[in-house]
Amino acid sequence: MFRFCLNRFYKRNMSIFTQYLNPLIGTISWEEKDENYDYHQEVARSAFADMLHDHERNHKYYLALKTAIERKHQMGEEANVLDIGCGTGLLSMMAVKCGADTVTACEVFTSMAECAIKIIKENSFEDKIKLIQKRSTKMTVGNGGDMPKKANILVTEVFDTELIGEGALSTFQHAYENLLEENSIVIPHSATIWAQVVESSDVHAWNTIQPIKDESRSLLYTPHCVKSCFGAAAVHDIQLTQFPHDAFKPLIPPQPIFRFDFTGKTPLLYDEKVCLNVKPTLTGTAHAIFMWWELNMDVDNQVLLSCAPVWEHPDTKKLRQKGLSLTEIADLIPWRDHWMQAIYYLPVETSVVANQEVSLIGYHDEYSLWFQLINESVNIVPDCERPVCTCGIHVAYSRTRIGQLNDQKRNEKYIKALAKKVTSDTICLCLSDGCLLSLVAVKLGAKKVFILETNFLSRKSIDMFIDSNGLSEKIEIIESINDLPSENDINLIFGEPYFLTSIVPWENLYFWYLSSKYSPQVQRIPIGATICGVAVEFKDLHKIRAPLGVCEGFDLSLFDELVQESSEKSDSPVEAQPLWEYPAKALSLPFVLQHFDVTQNINECKNIHVFDTIPILESGLCNGVALWIDWHLDSEITVSSGPKREIEPGKRISWDPFTRQGVYLFRHITNVTQQSVLQWSFDFVPQHGNIKFDFHILSKTLK
Repeated sequence: MFRFCLNRFYKRNMSIFTQYLNPLIGTISWEEKDENYDYHQEVARSAFADMLHDHERNHKYYLALKTAIERKHQMGEEANVLDIGCGTGLLSMMAVKCGADTVTACEVFTSMAECAIKIIKENSFEDKIKLIQKRSTKMTVGNGGDMPKKANILVTEVFDTELIGEGALSTFQHAYENLLEENSIVIPHSATIWAQVVESSDVHAWNTIQPIKDESRSLLYTPHCVKSCFGAAAVHDIQLTQFPHDAFKPLIPPQPIFRFDFTGKTPLLYDEKVCLNVKPTLTGTAHAIFMWWELNMDVDNQVLLSCAPVWEHPDTKKLRQKGLSLTEIADLIPWRDHWMQAIYYLPVETSVVANQEVSLIGYHDEYSLWFQLINESVNIVPDCERPVCTCGIHVAYSRTRIGQLNDQKRNEKYIKALAKKVTSDTICLCLSDGCLLSLVAVKLGAKKVFILETNFLSRKSIDMFIDSNGLSEKIEIIESINDLPSENDINLIFGEPYFLTSIVPWENLYFWYLSSKYSPQVQRIPIGATICGVAVEFKDLHKIRAPLGVCEGFDLSLFDELVQESSEKSDSPVEAQPLWEYPAKALSLPFVLQHFDVTQNINECKNIHVFDTIPILESGLCNGVALWIDWHLDSEITVSSGPKREIEPGKRISWDPFTRQGVYLFRHITNVTQQSVLQWSFDFVPQHGNIKFDFHILSKTLK
């Protein structure tokens, strides 16, 4: 569980007490942690593991290294390799195995550098690889320097979802100028960024809050400053392959918009704008740009590494000719969580007409990309500052939350539940952050609504909606828990529930703690909550925690030990993930871990310890348990943060895309059959707001 760390002090035995905000109870708590907690947290959250599971990436780097080293030898030169950001040392060891004469590696992340030294020694390469523990930009060349002479082969992987977000441009530029000979071979050789213009109301819903409607009438309008806002500056990285293909309309075919030559022969520009005059193939409204990139690994452009989504992946056409569907092909396309695709929201929705030329303009600085679309051909490419949020909504709330606010079916359930309770005498207290549905209560006829908003940005956002909808006379915002109205002043407590401090779904039980300040006689929505789970086989997600063992013929088990030790000391066993992006097959029926009656006073609840077993109904590799919470608005209406449809063992689960579910990943993956059971336990200490899950796979004979 993510902790909001505030302070810490040391004990005599050099363990530490970490002060954090407990999101479940909303108070400051203390935890005793290992003295090297910060170090272990940094190691555990590094993204090296899933990257090293990427066999295609590893294999294509291997091929490019082999080709480069052979070429240097054929030219009668030594092959002197520089590996920038070596991580575990995998690429450096590949270079040695391919016949490099010298290999120098650099890694600034101390714990990873120390681990790489051990791995290199374990694989008997310690005499052939020199590892420098510093940034490449701090390395020196010459007598007494980090390298006696410049390298003539550079291999590096300093890319992120935006390609350039980790400082790739300056890393390559510095290497050309200071660390490489002329006519050096660089791996990768070049990169291309692709952009595809799309129409999609589902994508648009992640960026712009839509009016709330009830059947034919509008209940809440969106302020103009929100509708015209560019959105969040941070990139929206996403597994586009999992985005439903029928949920968007491609208006313009994918365009290669930026090309970067990493060899140094062409200057790398830190600020660039490119205009493409293109003709849409379909008529529609352009909402966003889908972006991905590809690497040409070698000088002959024979080895291509693509991050394209399934419908545009270079391998898809060949697989289509074999009669495979997109779903089947998606299972064959390499999975990456370290390099995803991205969505860029256009500053202005733009209508386009098929075959009528438009200008697609891309911009980048040293670290970021952005785009705009102009509905005509332009001769002079306009400047455009990097878009930032001007309304505050995109700073206050995540894209997932904005999508949730736009979920019409979800809103309809809350409106239906409110309509049953709200009368002209209703005085409502809303206990949720950024709850637009509390404003709808006024439109349904409530006499007055109090809204608790302790976060400044969220409070400012709600104020905008109140003012633009003319609701200020009937709504009062409360800034502090200490200023909540008395029980005599309210007769309905309402919540979605949603809180900015909550990470996993059940942390929104903070609503229960807040509402328990009032007697059970005050009506509530919701009235109950149920924590549920299901045993699953993730297709790929488990790789973020799965050990590597032998990777491309090199023993990386020391890295496994480092990450596992750090994870055990710093990570919660359960983490939050948007499971709609990660295919999973159900191995059991869903099961209930605990039901809560949130109309009761939580301060009177006793500690809970429950356990049970559930049968595994489908054979497979059980690598995790998915967890979520259902909110019971009344006896008839339930809103789930979990599956969208009924779960069937053996079939893929369809998840709510507007919440993050909880995930328990097994460290040791078990091959299960119908002779297996999932043993689980659930502990809850209401007084301290502590929730703990535990899961084990057992044979029925050992149960």
